[in-house]
Amino acid sequence: MKRKSKKIRAPTLSSMMIQYKRQGFKRPKGCARVYMRGFNDAKKIYVREQISEEKLENINKHSF
Repeated sequence: MKRKSKKIRAPTLSSMMIQYKRQGFKRPKGCARVYMRGFNDAKKIYVREQISEEKLENINKHSF
C-alpha cells in the first residue's frame, strides 16, 4: 500500500531539501537553507506590513 500523501502548507527545511534532491541539485541542503532564509524573512516583512496597514486604517477611521 502506498503511504497517504500529506499536503504541506508552509515549506520546511527538510521538505525543501527533498524537493531539491529530486530536481538533481548538487547541494540540496545549502539551497534549501537559502530558500528558507528568504521565505522566513519575507514572512516577517509581510506580517509587519499587515500590522502597519491596520494601524493606519484605525487612525483614519477616527480622524476628521
